[in-house]
Amino acid sequence: MIKNLESNFLIIIFSEDSYKFHYALSLASSLKAIDKQVTIFVTGYACNYISADWEKSYNKNLNNRLKKKKMPSIKELFSYCKDLKIKFYYCTTAMDFLEVDTLNLNKCLNIKPIGMYSILSLHKEDKIIFI
Repeated sequence: MIKNLESNFLIIIFSEDSYKFHYALSLASSLKAIDKQVTIFVTGYACNYISADWEKSYNKNLNNRLKKKKMPSIKELFSYCKDLKIKFYYCTTAMDFLEVDTLNLNKCLNIKPIGMYSILSLHKEDKIIFI
């Protein structure tokens, strides 16, 4: 349970699990919709979801189930996050390690590079959610 909703939030997405990635975007857009400041930091294997060809990593069964339940897809959540002006950053070290081409990132997002130390330093007073 999240306490103290007066804080700003940094959501660190590390998981390669598409369900968890979907949840992180849902959480971010919901927090932003209730006027909270939200930043997303994508690191680890989650970096695969910010490449232009992210759908290769996407669980197709999840997409079908989301449609059936009338819930937004990851693609739609990317759009919501963009419309809500959620700040997106990616981990420079993880992108290098995974050899994800930073020139081939999802154009829907205005995503910027940053290191782990720098993002944590910028958000040291904020609530941090690790997914």
